[in-house]
Amino acid sequence: KVEPAALVNHQKGLDTIIFFDEANTTDAVGLIKEIMCDRRMRGQPIHEGIKFIAACNPYKKHSDSMIHKLESAGLGFYVKMSNTAEKLGSTPLRHLVYRVLDLPASMRPLVYDYGGLNADTEGTYIGRIVENHVSKNEQLHTLQGLSKILTEILCWSQDFMRQRKDECSYVSLRDVERFMIVFEWFVKMYPQFRDVTQDYSVDVDLPDAFTTAAILAVIISYGSRLVNRSAYINGVAQTFQEPLKLENFGEIVENVTELVQNAVLSCMELGVNIAHNIALRENVFMMAVCVELKIPLFVVGKPGSSKSLAKSILAESMKGQNSKHPFLREFKAIKLLSYQCSQLSTPDSIIDVFKNARSIQEKMGSDIASLVVLDEVGLAEDSPSLPLKALHPLLEDGTDGTDHSNQIIERQKRVAFIGISNWALDPAKMNRGIMLMRGEPDPEELVNSARGICSNDENDPIRKCLEPMLKGLAEAYSDIRKQQKGKRKEFFGLRDFYSLIKMLYYLVKNKPGSQRPYLNRSELKHAVLRNFGGSGVDPLEIFEKCLKSEFIIQKDKQHKLDCSPLGLIKSSLSSKDRTWHGENRYLLFLTENDAALNIMQKFLFQNKEAEPYILFGSSFPKDRDYTQICRDINQIKICMETGRLVVLLNLENLYESLYDLLNQYYTESFGNHYVDLGLQTHRIKCKVHNDFKLILIAEKDKVYDKFPIPLINRLEKHIVTTSTILSQKEKTLLEEFNSWIESFTTVYLGQGFKRGDAFIGFQSETAATIVLQAAKNVARTVQDTETAWNSEMMRQCKSSLIQMACTDALARLRDTELQEETEEIWTVYFDEQNHLCLTELLKSRIEDCYKTMEHSVLLQVTTHSLPLAPIDIVKISKKIALPRQNILDISLEEIETQSDFADKIRDHFQSEKR
Repeated sequence: KVEPAALVNHQKGLDTIIFFDEANTTDAVGLIKEIMCDRRMRGQPIHEGIKFIAACNPYKKHSDSMIHKLESAGLGFYVKMSNTAEKLGSTPLRHLVYRVLDLPASMRPLVYDYGGLNADTEGTYIGRIVENHVSKNEQLHTLQGLSKILTEILCWSQDFMRQRKDECSYVSLRDVERFMIVFEWFVKMYPQFRDVTQDYSVDVDLPDAFTTAAILAVIISYGSRLVNRSAYINGVAQTFQEPLKLENFGEIVENVTELVQNAVLSCMELGVNIAHNIALRENVFMMAVCVELKIPLFVVGKPGSSKSLAKSILAESMKGQNSKHPFLREFKAIKLLSYQCSQLSTPDSIIDVFKNARSIQEKMGSDIASLVVLDEVGLAEDSPSLPLKALHPLLEDGTDGTDHSNQIIERQKRVAFIGISNWALDPAKMNRGIMLMRGEPDPEELVNSARGICSNDENDPIRKCLEPMLKGLAEAYSDIRKQQKGKRKEFFGLRDFYSLIKMLYYLVKNKPGSQRPYLNRSELKHAVLRNFGGSGVDPLEIFEKCLKSEFIIQKDKQHKLDCSPLGLIKSSLSSKDRTWHGENRYLLFLTENDAALNIMQKFLFQNKEAEPYILFGSSFPKDRDYTQICRDINQIKICMETGRLVVLLNLENLYESLYDLLNQYYTESFGNHYVDLGLQTHRIKCKVHNDFKLILIAEKDKVYDKFPIPLINRLEKHIVTTSTILSQKEKTLLEEFNSWIESFTTVYLGQGFKRGDAFIGFQSETAATIVLQAAKNVARTVQDTETAWNSEMMRQCKSSLIQMACTDALARLRDTELQEETEEIWTVYFDEQNHLCLTELLKSRIEDCYKTMEHSVLLQVTTHSLPLAPIDIVKISKKIALPRQNILDISLEEIETQSDFADKIRDHFQSEKR
């Protein structure tokens, strides 16, 4: 494309320069090497009039503390960075400040270290940028000395940030430019902000327009990236000199910022029980300003810090001239386009959503601001195609970098952008926008949030009842958070605490027959176990330690709740309340060996009219692609609209697409609830039936080690294993059975044999499962004695486990504590059971099936023998008297999709030859 222009330029004695930006971030770095070093492209020589310059990001590793911070944030499903395939040598790309690739050896001699600007040079640049803006603005250039003071403020701010040791330290002249844009806008909008703040509070007045604008500009451009801002605010306040008027320094900065943020939040359409906390008011304020000015914004914070809520409030409230509040009519109407990031994200899909947003904005006119929101943007960092690299030109110039006729789009004609993440991205992306960093709320802020969740009415009797307990609840949550520090991940988050407050309010309010609101111990235990369960640790002790007992009724037989594992789950599934306090979160079952699915079917859904829809993710190679995920999402959509319970297993690739649903912040229309569902740009509003419930089942270890924190925190967590549902009598027998198993596997000579060495496929829940199955098989009558029941139960449990035993384990029995039972066990294994001949085993199982009138036999055989050959299957069919055409032989290695597998089985059973 460049060569025709290069030929013309060469005839005029001019060189043509091609600039490769961020050359070491692309997989095509080898091609760039061929172009620059060999002056050839795919073997063809390049015209001599074309010259090349490449810019590279530096190779710099994060500090150890920063690496730990990123890992603890829960990066995707593969949390440990050391396990990622994306590496630079032996260093994972996530350990690097910039996600870069290694330069080819032949390019390294060409590298010139450009370095950075020194303080004096940068100060000169800053002064020029400030003067350029001031001179073009009629309101600013008449104010003597303004350029000098703004330059000092900016130089001090740049220097302060560079002294930081975290992600806040990466600043550039882009921050200076953004400061001036924000400053000019606030000066222009000062009358409107003065009026709205006076409507909100008559006790506090804003300073003059220039001082107010400077305060808000430094907070937005620099202060917002800091979790602890007191040092910065106190320091930057010292630089405010005439003509900016600022007394009491830091106090005025905080008061002005808080006043303006609260005033803006008061203009929004908020739900009755949405807490007006610091996180929400700052998120909404920052988003509103950045969308209006088309400045990219990254909101970084842990789950529960009101990021998604603020986005939804903004979209519902800011409707241009149709906004309910007059102040918001000064802003553009927002057209929201959400994109759910995941490991399947690609650069093209991100570019497409920007193109769609720009097209909508151009069609609807200048009064509309198309807003692109990349939700959970950090999850896309795990994608091998590095899709977030597409953000660089989109945020910098407003284009995707491929349209040569339009390299830069004017800022006001660009689309607005908000990236929501649980951790900071690399500086190459973050520095192209403003970063709003959300930290952990302190106990006082937790209490204020809890009050708002209960009710914004100070005279609410339920809130008054819970008020004395809020401080203790906040302290208990803080203690749980402290205990999580240094562990695998922060299992509990703000969403769990907020959900606990909502549930306590609901339980107190809906207590039948209660004249005076009160909370009893059963209700506290029920709410705590439902919202802080699943970790294997009893959280009730922590909460009761922090709460004063005089505020809780200890004994209340009339209003006692079921706090057993199954009782907690049944309570959640039975509720159909869609009110703010009454709605329950969706469920996450932590299980072992998929035991939860069997338990659910046998104990939870026996009396349900409609069977739950079980969606089991396939592990066949072609079932992990984007098309299959879309099919699965469509099935979930149908269940949402019809109110059917859906159970998800082994579907890690689609869980990110459910985040909006799991937030349970709905759009309401004509009494119906709607929520976004989909993946990437393919998102639609889906109706949510009042009866709809969702259960996610996963292995405990996978949840603890691989599930992302945003997913875990959105769900009500329960450990559902076979041992949790056994009766007390069965648990006692399980202890005896486990003791027998230990004796079976412990050899006197101490060779270190484990249970898995003795029993094929033995898992931690195997013994409990055998006990549960035996309990159903043993026919209990009134004449049965306790001793007879125990004896028969142990006999069946032993027999079932011996069926799984290895022959070498049987040979070791004489050297164990079961040497006296050795002959009896051998008799069961070799005489009563079939272990030596597959044909005899099949015949025996088929005969048992006829005797018990069962319709099917499910059998898994583990063997060291080779797979069956066709001649072997013929022999087996003859010996068990089953026609050969009735036997289907499938090699799973040849199956590529679940559909192919199902078709083979379906065709076999429907075949006329059978």
